[in-house]
Amino acid sequence: MAKNRTIPFGYCMKNGEITTEPKEVYAVVAIFDEYLKGRSLSEIAKLMQSEKIRYNAVSDKWNKNMVKRIIENDKYLGNDTYTQLITDDIFKRANEKRVKKATTLNLIFHNKQTNGFCRTRTNSDTQSHKTGQQVGDTATFQKTEYHTPHATQ
Repeated sequence: MAKNRTIPFGYCMKNGEITTEPKEVYAVVAIFDEYLKGRSLSEIAKLMQSEKIRYNAVSDKWNKNMVKRIIENDKYLGNDTYTQLITDDIFKRANEKRVKKATTLNLIFHNKQTNGFCRTRTNSDTQSHKTGQQVGDTATFQKTEYHTPHATQ
């Protein structure tokens, strides 16, 4: 099983202090850059693996969740403990894109799964929503429209 990092990717402990790790800093900057250029999380993970960038001491294996955690991690903006690696603007744009993309994909998946219909169940020993007849445990469908939320700028 892979070892979890205790210090975020891009940083390391040297002489008891948290400092930057140059190869990893390059990777963090590249991850944000590639994501903003339109690459998917999976494509970026494959890129990191192909460039032999190690995620931790035990593995150079990457997956989309590792990339996503890096994009979401606000420690890259800098604070008392961590040096800033990403500008506020880049971090904001990447995370706005991530949220918008996740919301859009979720709506598309839900719409495909239900074929544009919302499924509602009636309890047993109740009446059908449509006919008013005793039908037991049935499912009825109603047409629902989905709208993608627009991000405010």
